Amino acid sequence: MQTFKKSEALLQRELKVSPLAAQTYSKSYRYFCRGIAPSYIDHGEGCYIYDVDGNKFIDYVCALGPITVGYNIPSVNEAVIAQVKKFASASLQSELEVELAEKLCEIVPCAEMVRFVKNGSDATTAAIRLARAYTGRDVVLMCGYHGMHDWSIGASENHKGVPDAVRALTKNFVYNDLEDLEQKLKADKVAAVILEPIQSNGPKEGYLAAVKELAHKYGAILIFDEVVSGFRYALGGASELYKVMPDMASFGKGMANGYPISAVAGKKELLKQIEDGVFVSTTFGGDSISMAASLATIKILEQPGFYDHIRKIGGIQRDGIVDLIHKYKLEDILSVSGLPAHAGVAFEGHGSLSYLDIQSVYSQVMLQNGILVFAIYNLNASHTEKEAAAYLEATDKAFALIRKAVDADSLGGILHGGKVDPIFKRNIK
Repeated sequence: MQTFKKSEALLQRELKVSPLAAQTYSKSYRYFCRGIAPSYIDHGEGCYIYDVDGNKFIDYVCALGPITVGYNIPSVNEAVIAQVKKFASASLQSELEVELAEKLCEIVPCAEMVRFVKNGSDATTAAIRLARAYTGRDVVLMCGYHGMHDWSIGASENHKGVPDAVRALTKNFVYNDLEDLEQKLKADKVAAVILEPIQSNGPKEGYLAAVKELAHKYGAILIFDEVVSGFRYALGGASELYKVMPDMASFGKGMANGYPISAVAGKKELLKQIEDGVFVSTTFGGDSISMAASLATIKILEQPGFYDHIRKIGGIQRDGIVDLIHKYKLEDILSVSGLPAHAGVAFEGHGSLSYLDIQSVYSQVMLQNGILVFAIYNLNASHTEKEAAAYLEATDKAFALIRKAVDADSLGGILHGGKVDPIFKRNIK
């Protein structure tokens, strides 16, 4: 029997001193059904997490993507502990910085040079600054989510606090729509085209190569934001998977199995500008603990069959979701979104029920059956067919209850906790 008394007590305490009681929107209590969901984790092991009340869950959030290998992996722990005994940050850099930069230049197709920062937002912002300096232009065309900094978030619905003058310099283009991109390239002198190369069910055949051709035709730098796709779909990210090499790429989430590090990688003539007045400098960019973790993580990611395993487990789950949607005749409400390594359920409203009402029913049932997941699942190397079977068993129960709610056009007697109500409502389709 799940109880969440300690989680709720901690949540009440933190809400008094920290907004949302989480430092990341997507880790907030508002992403789950309050009262029947955990808010605080005590420890993790492989693909399992244990909350502060002692409840055990198969984790399909994986810290929003960074856990690529699994929790509490001995070789990563050992590398980190060895460096902890030396220093974390110091007055000069560590030799790990050289080793990691060389490794990224070896495995990332576009990487001739690398600059380390801390968050995905830092890496995309560094790439944009470098592109603007190189081209002498200001306008950016973006597609996807690229972090919290003004140039990016100002072009989203979450733009409060961003000056209009900044917002005017970034414009969105439509994924998989080359005509839309070219129209916007014609309309302005564009410094950079930046996109998440893998969105929803992935790029159409030839799309990424055509984006590169168009960007260069109109004098813009092409940037792949691989903060999500890097180290998750392939060792060299989407550029390896689709054989398209951008001018620069940003990486983060998956490169250190949960330790905070990110990087911008790219052509030497672009990165060398950092030596000549383009300011990309952070106190913790040379954090040796995260670099030790990253090198240890990449050793595991490089092992033969690593990505085959991720794709296999993800494929079992994705195919299973499709079958269950058909089983309960929910095709007009539920769909599958994403490639096997990073996929899941997309929700639509129906009748008086909003898409968040439907998602709340799904979230409740998954939690009650020991599965921690949003709509989209993330996998790490510790997930096996056993966990995939448990995921699909819980999904079967969730879809059955969604069918019941839809037929009744009501959540009465079905939803027992609060509704899922995220502040940052990013379209996953």
